[in-house]
Amino acid sequence: MTSETATLRRIETSHSLRGLAGLLRVELRAWFPWRVLFLTIAGFGVFAMIYVPVRSEADLQFGILLFPFLGFWIAMLLISGVALTEGSVLGEIERGTASWLVGLPIGRPAVILAKFLAASSGIAATVFLTGSALYPILLDASRWGVTEFRVSELTEVTGGPIGMWGRFASLVDFGEWIVLLLAVSVFLMFVVAVMMLFGTVLRSRTAVFGLGLGVVGVFGGAALAGSFAAASPAGLIRVIIDVAQSKTPSMMIPFAASLLWTALVLALAVSRFNRRELA
Repeated sequence: MTSETATLRRIETSHSLRGLAGLLRVELRAWFPWRVLFLTIAGFGVFAMIYVPVRSEADLQFGILLFPFLGFWIAMLLISGVALTEGSVLGEIERGTASWLVGLPIGRPAVILAKFLAASSGIAATVFLTGSALYPILLDASRWGVTEFRVSELTEVTGGPIGMWGRFASLVDFGEWIVLLLAVSVFLMFVVAVMMLFGTVLRSRTAVFGLGLGVVGVFGGAALAGSFAAASPAGLIRVIIDVAQSKTPSMMIPFAASLLWTALVLALAVSRFNRRELA
């Protein structure tokens, strides 16, 4: 009588990003297609609210359409991004699903990264879908108003914050428009990372939401004031403003600095989540 022995090979699942792919698929389903579709429709709604009354005016001025639309649209995206991510991490902890997830072969860093990547992808998709679809309409609208000015009006154009609030505004070409959309997406990516961090530190959704809006306000104010703008995500707001005014922005430093800030904030979120008691 003979017997055979088999050697069982141990499956190693000890790396910190174990389970990332599967969890990311789950998180992406929370954003695609319904959240992205909702935010895209909301963006079109913001545009329509400004486009319809401006289009009915006899004295058409393109800047009266472009600048308010960008301002309200980006504000809507920021508030929506904060609102949709304020419970992303904290909600999992409150419901007890976070402790259940890390009890599976899923690393704690994978939880934060999956949520960050899904939210960033969904928001970026919204920005580019809405922005690209509206560009032809904006291009047609840019032919309505006066974009040229006389020498005697130079002081008015250069003295106003955005050319007398768009009296002589024009639309940038599509390549520069893509730069503007990219700047919006990267800034929102930073906001998502901040919301991930707050969710691992705080225990109140109201506090997470309020502080998220506070961070947006701080960097928005810094961009308008010009302080430390280029070396922080505030520099992206300057890029957006410059592109909208058909100016040539300084892009490399703001984009590189914003990605670095995002990576550092995300690393802090992972570190804090690794140490937080989930029970």
